[in-house]
Amino acid sequence: MKSKKDREFMEIAVDEMLQSQSEHTNKEDPLVGAVLVNKEGCEIARAHRGNFNPGDHAEFTIFGKLVSDEDTVGGILYVTLEPCTIRNRPKKPCSQWIIDKGIERVVIGIRDPNPDIYNIGVSYLLKHGVKVDFFDDDLAEDIRNRNEDFINFMLNNKKKKVLTMTKAKTKSDRLEGPSHEEERPVTEANTKDFSNKAIQKYLSFIKLAYKIPSLKLWTDFRRSKFLVKRNNRDVPTLGGIVLFGDDPGHFLPEHSITAECFSGTPDDGISLNKIVGNGRLIITGPLFDMVTKTVQFYKKHVAKVPQVKNYQRVDRDFEYPVEVIREVLVNALVHRDYTVGAHISFRMFKDRIIIKSPGHLLSPNTIERVKSFDVTPVRRNQRIAHAAFKMKLMEKEGYGIPNMRTLMKEYKLRSPDFNFVDGYFVVTLYGREKSSSQVSKIQPELLSKLKTRQREILEHIEEHGRITSEDTMKKFNITRETANTDFRKLIDLNIIERKGKGKATFYVFARN
Repeated sequence: MKSKKDREFMEIAVDEMLQSQSEHTNKEDPLVGAVLVNKEGCEIARAHRGNFNPGDHAEFTIFGKLVSDEDTVGGILYVTLEPCTIRNRPKKPCSQWIIDKGIERVVIGIRDPNPDIYNIGVSYLLKHGVKVDFFDDDLAEDIRNRNEDFINFMLNNKKKKVLTMTKAKTKSDRLEGPSHEEERPVTEANTKDFSNKAIQKYLSFIKLAYKIPSLKLWTDFRRSKFLVKRNNRDVPTLGGIVLFGDDPGHFLPEHSITAECFSGTPDDGISLNKIVGNGRLIITGPLFDMVTKTVQFYKKHVAKVPQVKNYQRVDRDFEYPVEVIREVLVNALVHRDYTVGAHISFRMFKDRIIIKSPGHLLSPNTIERVKSFDVTPVRRNQRIAHAAFKMKLMEKEGYGIPNMRTLMKEYKLRSPDFNFVDGYFVVTLYGREKSSSQVSKIQPELLSKLKTRQREILEHIEEHGRITSEDTMKKFNITRETANTDFRKLIDLNIIERKGKGKATFYVFARN
């Protein structure tokens, strides 16, 4: 709980911030101020960026120079910018200084817009038992305004980084922080650009009875970062426009879904003259409505599955589960990278549906992990995702993609396929024509060479997408050596292939 004393020290930190010294001429540096208070509540040090030497962080100046010999255990640090988690050796990150010095609580002005740090500093402190609070909204807004050049620099730098990453594979074993982009003010917009109908739908899900518009509603939206104050007026953020914008495309041309239905397969080529009549639609609007409209497009153009009921043939079910279509669309809208100026593509073909959304996977997820349905919940746009979850558009964290496999199996369809191509995350859903069993495709003369256990290994891969040595040893009560013998035979016959290294090794069907 913040107190009057908290407010006093926050204001001191902001004043200190204004004295910051930049050390670069080729890039923007942040303005940062910090105040350290001991466990008795008395100020013992204050500093700003570049206090004594160019480039010195405010926290380092306090802990490494001003109070290096003093007992700071149980103290409180007030700092205008999220403490860093990355520094070139031998320098120590500010978050580590805080932990090493026994600081009990940190009060932060704003999260660092640097995508390599955003929210990671907060998470690191919490993980190590440090309490974290944030400055009052008006002070945080002042900090953002005075750091506007630095924030814009970081956002532009992130866009360049994303473009670079589409040309080269990157590996990371740490969680990537959420994007700062969804909190970016869309300065050309105002609250009149919101859809009252979309807001009412959202309020009905979260069971709040605010009037539209009303002071209480806009206060709640500011807390949720759907609105921010700019020059004494409420300005929608990108997240606010995505969720509630009546015409988001007016401000965010990239926020749309291009839905198309083609008469043939991707091998037949993709051109406008191959589109089924009225089979092309550009869909925009509030996020909830975009999902609904695209599902309606799907239902209109998808084949019906013939079934027999009371000895009569009826067309009852759609070829693909509607729940899977909805899940893929919501994931595309919620997790896409809004710094990339590209739309989402929803293409229906005779034998498959392909959904493409701009942006790379967030670490530690990789295409290999997603293909095996082993997904770590990481949110790029956490506020949009949270709202979508409240509106029951999303499954519980980490369950959406595994559930897609289960639902496709119930429809006797292949598991979804995932790829990353030319900067897009691509999900492919195969229809009945492409969904014959992988095992059934193996030549009979090869199957005849296999033991019963080796065939059952293939059935396990068919069901789960992959198998490991541990899975095999446990399932068949055999030794690792016996399991490896089975794997070698299946690899030699070019039926399966090995993926990963060391303890992360697993086996999947070979791509022929």
